[in-house]
Amino acid sequence: MTTLQIPNADERGRLATVVAKHPQALEFKARDSITEYRYILKCQPEDEQFNLTHSTLAGPDALSERPYVFADNVSGSLLAFYHLGARLSGHKGIVHGGMTAILLDECMGRACFPLLEGKIAVTAKLELEYKNPIRVDSLVYILAETTSQQGRKATVEAIFRDAEDGRDLVKANGLFVEPKWASSMTKVM
Repeated sequence: MTTLQIPNADERGRLATVVAKHPQALEFKARDSITEYRYILKCQPEDEQFNLTHSTLAGPDALSERPYVFADNVSGSLLAFYHLGARLSGHKGIVHGGMTAILLDECMGRACFPLLEGKIAVTAKLELEYKNPIRVDSLVYILAETTSQQGRKATVEAIFRDAEDGRDLVKANGLFVEPKWASSMTKVM
């Protein structure tokens, strides 16, 4: 039976070290309109157990740390850095493609939320183009940018990259729609 490995202090600091020096993070931090977070979607403590990325996918050897997130709520763009552990694999040693879809969906949705009247949307369409396999124990980032917004609809493009070698891993585009019942949804930003 395999046991989960809890990252040691050096491994836990690896993501912070990469983010502190990463050119994309430095470019975002230089903007006046940036807010930094350690989550994509705001979640009340009592609701965390019902949030996929805050609970089920979080923990040692999975999403072992909360992401480093830089949100530009004026332009509708977002930059998020993650560590992807071995429990997120599909094939041994390779992160499951569905995991990347989940992270892209959250980041792309959150990028466009500030531009919509109700500050929330649901995914109407998400297209992914897988470019390279993602190895487990990778440090990655997602850059999501809203390319258009009209009424209750927003179009977002994103790139999922290796944070250490810069390889493109997944490209995505999506359509996000603020539902007519948005006022009854839990606020996540």
